[in-house]
Amino acid sequence: MKFPTDTIRSLAQFRDTGKKPDSGTEQRHEYTVDELALASDCSVRNIRAYQDKGLLPPPELRGRKGIYNNQHLSRLRVIANLLERGYTLASIKDLISGLEQGVGLNEILGIESAVNSPWTDEAPTTLPVGELFEMFGDHADDASIELAEKMGMFSIQGDFARVGSMRTLNVALSLLEAGIPLPALLEVTQQSRDNMHNIAQAFVQMVYDHLLSSAEDGSLATLAPTELSGAIDLIWKLRPMAEIVVKAELGRAMDAAASAVLADQLEKIINNAGSVNPAG
Repeated sequence: MKFPTDTIRSLAQFRDTGKKPDSGTEQRHEYTVDELALASDCSVRNIRAYQDKGLLPPPELRGRKGIYNNQHLSRLRVIANLLERGYTLASIKDLISGLEQGVGLNEILGIESAVNSPWTDEAPTTLPVGELFEMFGDHADDASIELAEKMGMFSIQGDFARVGSMRTLNVALSLLEAGIPLPALLEVTQQSRDNMHNIAQAFVQMVYDHLLSSAEDGSLATLAPTELSGAIDLIWKLRPMAEIVVKAELGRAMDAAASAVLADQLEKIINNAGSVNPAG
């Protein structure tokens, strides 16, 4: 997920509005809250909510009336663009704080790209719904298919299905063909997902905690541009590092699990083979 052109333009406009007075046709405009709501296509209720959350500075008070200006309008456009891209109000607040403290657009776009670029090289696959159901054949009932969709293994959109990971789906189909029922596969998949979530959370939190040890209030927005550039590099390096660690630890765990679960069975097979009378 990357910033579209209109978002970048609004970010630049917001940055410039706070640094220098407007000139020419871009003179300083003033708005009542109702006028600002109309100009920004934002409800009065949301404008007041953004003020309460610290996303929007308070208006200038003239008597009992609040007067807003084009800096408020620019910020509302930034907020609207970022909300459309899926950002939370908390992350938007950090981003705006960074701009206010002099963090450049290059750093902002760099951290956005490092965080929101896909963490896997596998792109989702779209295929007809009928083809997806044919893959499962007689191995799945309606309840299992519904559960698989709720787990996000795929999503059905009209006549098409969007599969997040065909690699995972192909593994599941191979295990189905081997005789493992779909409910059991889904249960193990959910357990794996929960464990992976905990591992990923711990890994990222470790980097986050140490990365921000020198930042005020533990916020990326308080880092100097050079420190933020270092943070961007570290986030990119985190990707292959995490994959290497998880793969190595999974291999070690599979060795231990296979030994614990299957060692007794292997011993029985060997003993049975040894007790067979070749002459008989």
